[in-house]
Amino acid sequence: MYNIIYFILQHIFPGFYATYANKIIAKNYDKQHNFDVDLTAITEDQEKDYIEQIKADIKEQHDRKKIIEDKAKSLLFIITVSITAITFSLTYLNSLEINVTQTIALILLGVSIVFFVLGTIRALQTLNIRKFHVIQTAIEITEVNYKLTAKKTDADFLKELIKSKQQNDLINIQLSNYTYASFTLIRNGIILFVSFFIMTIFVSYLSKQNKTKDSYLISKEIKMKVNDSIDVRIPYTFELKYDIKNLEIDKQEKK
Repeated sequence: MYNIIYFILQHIFPGFYATYANKIIAKNYDKQHNFDVDLTAITEDQEKDYIEQIKADIKEQHDRKKIIEDKAKSLLFIITVSITAITFSLTYLNSLEINVTQTIALILLGVSIVFFVLGTIRALQTLNIRKFHVIQTAIEITEVNYKLTAKKTDADFLKELIKSKQQNDLINIQLSNYTYASFTLIRNGIILFVSFFIMTIFVSYLSKQNKTKDSYLISKEIKMKVNDSIDVRIPYTFELKYDIKNLEIDKQEKK
């Protein structure tokens, strides 16, 4: 039962699942913000090596954040194309007769649009401006000048880098959750839109078949003679519709 609920949350309602998961991550972020760092496992000679290594890790985290944001921008482009396709398909609906099958197709289209809207919201949440830890020179601004802050000791600087790296991981996980939710919502929207399109074509085909059975096209031509040298021909076509389902033939016996 738990696996079924988990599947539904992950693939049908991924936006709600992403929000729930990110709330837990946000609590861990706030909780870990005041954590202390224990460096007793390393010696002072090893501190510089670890500083360089964690600096490289933070740079990779920043690059990963950019990649996630680029994916979110790509998802927004897909949503724009899909909404454009839906807009053009609405004009085609005017030529169709509304029946039960077509009503179901319209419901699928409506749910598809809802998925696209929710996918847009999640993608924008990925692109939302949020705190991210980077390595910068500490400069203090006074009333009259800029003051360069003295460097921290290697031990204090290493502790700060470790905290920044761990919290950056949590931030990137949040961004990944929103991006995954947006991707899943867009995927669901595309599946429903394709289902709507297939059902609409199927209904249109059946309507044309029924129209052919219950109608007959007649082509005629009007000929007019203006003078001895000019003949005018005006072709025209009209459709004869008939219904033989309730046709009754009254037979009478001849006396």
